[in-house]
Amino acid sequence: MASTAQAAGPTLAPHEAVYALSLARATPGGVVNARGEMNYKLENTCAGWTMETRTTLDLTYAEGGEMATQWEFVAYESKDGGDYSFFVRNKRNGEVDEVLEGSAALAGQPPKGEASFHKPENDVVPLPAGTLFPSAHTLDILRAAERGERYLSRTVFDGASEEGPSLVTAFIGPPLPAGAEATKGLSGPVSNEAGKALLNTPSWRMTIAFFPPDDREDLPNYEVRVRYHDNGVAQEMVQDFGFFSLRTLLKDIKPLPEPDC
Repeated sequence: MASTAQAAGPTLAPHEAVYALSLARATPGGVVNARGEMNYKLENTCAGWTMETRTTLDLTYAEGGEMATQWEFVAYESKDGGDYSFFVRNKRNGEVDEVLEGSAALAGQPPKGEASFHKPENDVVPLPAGTLFPSAHTLDILRAAERGERYLSRTVFDGASEEGPSLVTAFIGPPLPAGAEATKGLSGPVSNEAGKALLNTPSWRMTIAFFPPDDREDLPNYEVRVRYHDNGVAQEMVQDFGFFSLRTLLKDIKPLPEPDC
């Protein structure tokens, strides 16, 4: 079991959010249109967190081709940072393209361990010292932001790639007070008062880049510009995949009940 009990400070609010996806930018000759939806859910189970992301995205290419994609991600992470399990399924045009499933464990200080993939085949991937799982990483970023830090670099494992962990860098902007206006076009009106309350909290705009762990001089595999609230709620997202990027418009959000632990 990892010795990574969370320090006092930010906590994650259980919630469910719906985001509309649309094309923000594309290189000439590639993607010309993108439409989809991302559903995200974070639940508190007392001992840990369960995370679910279900994304549908339809892409149209300049040469006329179309591709319908579906991405499903389900994970559990213990709050002590030691145990993690994951399931990932990718579909293209209705056919399963990839399935990843497995578990991981960290121990010690700084924590290190290994991830065991059961699908697509049995494989063990080492997790170097200092590795974090996704929720622990989110809290680490929020704590750094509260301390006034502007840069954070961590090794993170989420199970979404057979390559293993990623090097994740975060450039954190100045703090925004509760009630600060959202960037136009990146957050729609939230109708329910409980959802509005989740967004009426201090926040920071930041750029988070994901690199292969052994290739730090290269361009990132993926980059996201996001406004993170101090409760872990994500707003104003733009996901950049290099040759195109997606505008991720928050359509609706609601809190989920806290467990009676």
